Amino acid sequence: MNISALAEAEKLLFIARQSLSEGKLPQAIDMLNKIVTDYPDFSKAHITLADIYFNKLQDSTTAEEYYKKAIAIADMNTDAFTGYANLMLQQEKYPEALSMLNKAMAIKGAPKDTIYMLLGKLYEMQGRLDDAIGNYKKCITTTLSNSVLEEAELALKRCEVKKKYI
Repeated sequence: MNISALAEAEKLLFIARQSLSEGKLPQAIDMLNKIVTDYPDFSKAHITLADIYFNKLQDSTTAEEYYKKAIAIADMNTDAFTGYANLMLQQEKYPEALSMLNKAMAIKGAPKDTIYMLLGKLYEMQGRLDDAIGNYKKCITTTLSNSVLEEAELALKRCEVKKKYI
C-alpha cells in the first residue's frame, strides 16, 4: 500500500473509531467495511471489525474470520494475535490461544503486559494456578497502566484464593 493510500485508510479508520466511540455502531461497521473493500491490505480495519464482532456483537465466527485475515495480511501486528488469542480463550481452545500468544511475544515491541495477562488467564482457566500467578506477576511488573495493574492484582488474588480450595 502506498503512502497516500495508507494515509487515506488511517483517516477513514479514525472516523470509524470516532463513530464507534460515539455509540454509532452501524456507521462504524459501514465505514470499516468500506475500508476493507477499498484497502484490503489494511490490517487495522480487519482487527477493528474483529474486535467489534467479538466484543460488541458476540459473533465469534465472524470475528475469527477478521482476525485470521488481519494475521494473514500483517503477521507482525500484536493486536491481531492477542485479539485472536482472547477469542480462542473464550472458546477454550487453549493450544491455539497459546500459539497466538507465543507469536505475539516474539514480536519486537509487543505489549508484554497484555500478553502476560492473557497467559495468566489461559493458565488459570486450565487450573494451572502457579503458572497463572507467575504470569500475572510478570504483567504487574511490566505494565505502566494502573487499570491493567489493578486487573492483574485482582487476578493474582483470585488465584491465591482458588489455591486454598484445591
